[in-house]
Amino acid sequence: MTQPWILVTGNGAFGTSAARTELHYADNPSSAVALALDGEEIGGHRVVARSLAWDRRPEEALLPLLGDGAPPAAVISCGVFSGRTTVTVERTAVNVEDFQFAEDGRRPAGDPLYPDGPAAYLSTLPIKAMTTAMREAGVPALISNSASTHGCNAVMYTALHLAALRGLTTRCGFIHLPDTPEHVARIGHNGPSMDLALQISALRAGVTAVAANPSDIRVPANEWEW
Repeated sequence: MTQPWILVTGNGAFGTSAARTELHYADNPSSAVALALDGEEIGGHRVVARSLAWDRRPEEALLPLLGDGAPPAAVISCGVFSGRTTVTVERTAVNVEDFQFAEDGRRPAGDPLYPDGPAAYLSTLPIKAMTTAMREAGVPALISNSASTHGCNAVMYTALHLAALRGLTTRCGFIHLPDTPEHVARIGHNGPSMDLALQISALRAGVTAVAANPSDIRVPANEWEW
């Protein structure tokens, strides 16, 4: 019997054309966080981690990772969100691309990711169980109700859309991570940051919660609003 597996992704470099220097990421910390778990066995699941290149559309990057064999039990994607103070587990992905700056010559201004797709998808991960597990691991974490309209939202929406189109039982969602102290120090910024080791602990706790919870825990929503 094939061992169940979980796909964890981080984002590649981006933001070279952004006017705001805090958005320049030659090395995206979300990839370092994701790749730190590659090959681990968590809750009976093998973790396969990959970095998604930003010179490709999310569908082109994600489709080969889903494979022709047994699909992953879950896809947990990660990205960095400059200015956020905590790890945030996303609830919603919207069918909109509206970029702050151009990426690889593209700057959508309110275009749909998929013209025939639904307006939005809700994460199919147990987001409250994940956030609870992260907090119990000593990591500040919240649920967020907006993944924005840039590449991170596109990755989350695409994973959910591909799973829906293929009729997969794969659960999909997204985790936003704060800046690292090294990034904030390098640009001389006064924004918040979180140590990379703490971010890795958060992701490991989140993956553990996904493996352990086929459905989410019931906690009043007002405690989790971002």
